[in-house]
Amino acid sequence: MKLSDRIRSLFFNIVFYPFTLLFCGLVVAPMCFAKTDGPVRKGIGWYCQGSLWVARICSGIKFEYRNAKGMPKDGTLIICAAHQSNMDPILTYPLRSDVTALAKKELFKIPFIGSIIKKAQIIRIDRQSKKAHKAMDSVTDHMRETGRPLIVYPQATRVAIGKSRPLKSGAYYLYKDSGLKVVPVSTNTGLFWTRGFWHRAGTAVFQVGDPFPEGLSKEEFMARVHEEVVVKSNELVREAGYGHLLPEDADKQIKAST
Repeated sequence: MKLSDRIRSLFFNIVFYPFTLLFCGLVVAPMCFAKTDGPVRKGIGWYCQGSLWVARICSGIKFEYRNAKGMPKDGTLIICAAHQSNMDPILTYPLRSDVTALAKKELFKIPFIGSIIKKAQIIRIDRQSKKAHKAMDSVTDHMRETGRPLIVYPQATRVAIGKSRPLKSGAYYLYKDSGLKVVPVSTNTGLFWTRGFWHRAGTAVFQVGDPFPEGLSKEEFMARVHEEVVVKSNELVREAGYGHLLPEDADKQIKAST
């Protein structure tokens, strides 16, 4: 990594984390006392804009949307997205500020953050449960009641560039049981806003794919997720000039887990 990137990373971390703490604690958290989630969602939008500004000014991390028009502007749907970085949800929000998500139950215990995601009607899940996929019925009901899109990360957690994880099949059960439209998203955000302390200057791409066809079997659905979420994200990594960070078998499909 370049020396300039390391210096800018120091600057970014010094600014970003206090910004997050102060903004969420002093601006967004008080909005939780409002009767509806509208003020909190507006505050989250301001936070996302501020975070992207901090990333650009401090670390030289820009962003680019591709096929943003492919993301429906309203209505319930499933956004099936790659997850490499904390930048991923921050880039999703400007496209659908009414989005909800699945969050591990531990996040609801964090001061300020727990109150905010609860008010925003983020869905609590137990990722350790072996029956997690059976809870998708209640998730579907919540989506229909609120009329909102749900973002699902089939890799379950942030996956660093060059690493791989079996894809979770929760999105398939939602797709099968609800009949909702599934829109895939690929990205290379992990190249720039990394999981670690050191970041790189560059342009992160957030690429919206075409909706999945109806009636796919589980095998067909998971193969489509692998192609649209994993393989196309790897293509964006190579396009950015960092293909050397990927192993030779990076595009190989791993058997999906439940």
